[in-house]
Amino acid sequence: MKVLHLDMIGGIAGDMTVAALTHLGAPLGPLREALSAMGLGGLGVEVIPVAPSGISALRFQVNGASNEGHPHRALPDVLALISRAGLPASASERAERIFGHLAEAEGAVHGIEPERVTFHEVGALDSIADIVGVVLALEHLAPDRITASIPLVGSGTIPSRHGPLPVPAPATLALLRGLPVTGLAIDAELTTPTGAAILASVAQAFGPWPAMRPEAIGYGAGTRELPSRPNLLRAVLGEAEGQAAAEWLIEANIDDMSPEHYTHLVERLLEAGAHDAWLTPVQMKKGRPAIVIGILCDEDHRDPVERTLFTESTTIGLRRQRVERRKLARRSDSVQTPWGPVRIKVASEGDQIYTASPEYEDCRALARSSGVPLAEVYEVARAAWRAGRENR
Repeated sequence: MKVLHLDMIGGIAGDMTVAALTHLGAPLGPLREALSAMGLGGLGVEVIPVAPSGISALRFQVNGASNEGHPHRALPDVLALISRAGLPASASERAERIFGHLAEAEGAVHGIEPERVTFHEVGALDSIADIVGVVLALEHLAPDRITASIPLVGSGTIPSRHGPLPVPAPATLALLRGLPVTGLAIDAELTTPTGAAILASVAQAFGPWPAMRPEAIGYGAGTRELPSRPNLLRAVLGEAEGQAAAEWLIEANIDDMSPEHYTHLVERLLEAGAHDAWLTPVQMKKGRPAIVIGILCDEDHRDPVERTLFTESTTIGLRRQRVERRKLARRSDSVQTPWGPVRIKVASEGDQIYTASPEYEDCRALARSSGVPLAEVYEVARAAWRAGRENR
């Protein structure tokens, strides 16, 4: 199992996360393509080598965002931008979830509906680039599990358009609700709202390092110097060591819920941490049609998944059992086609490659933009990957 651990040496912010994941090996090319597709091609993104405390690291920088003047964008405006980015479905869902968490936190602080929240600085182009950069980097690195050290919060105040705010900022604290945190006597904002939203959206466990064999290490640097520690986020990618966490198969029979609600139920279960969720039609006693909802999740997410099932469905009971799961290692390659680049999802075990599948969303986007049948784009991409492998 591939594990990504985020070690908050000096805290976490959106730009630090992009930098650390880029240092691990995620390319910036997909982010540049996404910004262009959103109509934001005038932005330049780059990483700059730096060395806080003598540690080789990268600092992520967005050029040109200041020209926009930090306009106030509501959540629907940001989601419309993301929908135009041409992101893979899983990356798009992550980006929408991060912004959704930000909107919910800001709305709770100001007492308004999330849809009416204007993001101000968070909605500015540099922060949109941060979040889209993070989800695309995670798409490339494809970890099976993401863990993080306990978030750090500093002290003091920070300026805002509403006036001075305490540290941690109210939105940051709202995003960290229910998570473990630890305070440091440092007059600085160590965890930003964007950093907290990323953690709340992607991290599956918080605490000490998991048992793992590190294979790649990346450092993302912040822009401010801290008095007692390097302002770094360390990202470590490796193989889990020892016995994997328990997996659970959870099921429930439902015969009294509107069919319109099932899509929402599955979406919420995935947001709660389920690995997968599916629906199976069955016929129950007395010939009644029903649906069996099946869910696969790990031990850490069993409770929130079960609570979501009770909250979002009409079931009054469930059944669960421990299961063993064998998974192939996954990675993402990229090939060029006559119509543009396509990512290839490669599944392997040791030296044995079992499948190499072109990314559906990439193929669909190229088919629609070029007028070529989807099947043709798919086959050309697969052939290009095979040819590249034979030439290695």
